[in-house]
Amino acid sequence: MFLITGCGYSLSSKSNPHISTVAVPIFQNETLEKGVEDLLTQEIIEVLQQNQQLKLTDEKRADSVIYGTIVDYKRTPYSYDSGENVQQYKVEIFARVEYEDRKKQKTLWKLPRMLGWSTYFALAVDGEEVEEEEDAQQRAVQKLAEDIKTKTVEGW
Repeated sequence: MFLITGCGYSLSSKSNPHISTVAVPIFQNETLEKGVEDLLTQEIIEVLQQNQQLKLTDEKRADSVIYGTIVDYKRTPYSYDSGENVQQYKVEIFARVEYEDRKKQKTLWKLPRMLGWSTYFALAVDGEEVEEEEDAQQRAVQKLAEDIKTKTVEGW
């Protein structure tokens, strides 16, 4: 589990005023793409810290917990050049995510396949820089983490 502490204020939701803290245990990974669970967990922690509506804490003391599992990872051709060579790939990361209210012992929301995705150019095209799969993976993780944060703090 990642635990990041720091200064900050905490706001709770009107519909869930008893929740002011959250824990984010390391996501599980059911794919062959090693390390993506660590990237996503760390990114969720970072966006929650920046948001400051919930204070991060360890799982034992948390009012709420975000649990998740990476359930699918895809890298597929996205565009081709005139010679039918792949110019651009699409990276998709799917996660099963659940947000649990520990005080009332109930699930606040659960989504079986949240998606974060991005593309990257494998070949130089019209001034676009060639990138690595990891570049698109990081952008996909950022998108997914933002969506999880939004659902968590605004989805009540």
